[in-house]
Amino acid sequence: MKILITGATGFIGKNLAEKLMEDGYDTYAIVRKTSHIDFLKSIGVKLVYGDITKKEISESLFGYSFDVIYHCAGLVSIWNRKRLHRVNVTGSENICKLSVKLGVKKLIYLSSVSVVSGNETEPITDYLPYKATNIYGKSKLEAEKKVIEFRNKGLSVAILRPCMVYGEGEPHFLSQLLFLLKHRSIPLIDGGKNKWHLVYIKNLVDALIMALKKDEFLTGTFLVADDEVLTVKEILDILSKSVDAVPPVKLPGWCTPAITKTPFLGEYFRYFLKNRVYDTSRLRTIGYKARYRADAALAKTARHWLKSH
Repeated sequence: MKILITGATGFIGKNLAEKLMEDGYDTYAIVRKTSHIDFLKSIGVKLVYGDITKKEISESLFGYSFDVIYHCAGLVSIWNRKRLHRVNVTGSENICKLSVKLGVKKLIYLSSVSVVSGNETEPITDYLPYKATNIYGKSKLEAEKKVIEFRNKGLSVAILRPCMVYGEGEPHFLSQLLFLLKHRSIPLIDGGKNKWHLVYIKNLVDALIMALKKDEFLTGTFLVADDEVLTVKEILDILSKSVDAVPPVKLPGWCTPAITKTPFLGEYFRYFLKNRVYDTSRLRTIGYKARYRADAALAKTARHWLKSH
């Protein structure tokens, strides 16, 4: 089976490519001339040069044929609206058009919980109406709508919506959090009682591989998260212990309103004060079960970060 991946140089795409190669799939990746491709080359992924934001992407793939396309490419930002639209929306539309042109059997699209995370329901489910809270979520929302348009026209599409992804080498949120913990620069707000539902990269990759094999993924959408839901305190305690850091100082209740209104940092701290729980029952109904426990995976991620730093 010939498989093409977009976003293969990113954290999720790189892990997916590695697993596909291990499983013996004939794996290709769309990359740009400026992409960091050393890892992909080292594991034997075949490279196709192109830019998914350009209409000419079809010309870059002229003469190729693929059974499945994984569309993992995406920009994560809360600042650049135009670039978000170009990469997340236009890029997704171009990949859908390419999928139709190449006659692929299945397009597997990596969406995000951000398309429904603005709903106040707990837990968040796949059946909630679209509601994003920032420009990144809005771009993913528009992109998912584009993908569904092509599904409604006959393209076989699986749509997965992972929550916050972590794992060894994750460059964004958890890496920053570990840095702050190690340098005692993050307090425990409101006792850390709020719930955070995360997904370990290897659990997410398992779900992506499952979507390759099961046609049940071709209807609706699928939230992807670890089996366990931990509190902020539990997560920070695991991370602190794993990097040999002192656990965060618990702030008295009266500090919470003041610290969350701090310029610039207030929005960051408010992130700790919302329950983020996701209903993965649709995924579990078709046989999915996370192979890795959240506590062990978080500890492993933190130890890897410590070693690399």
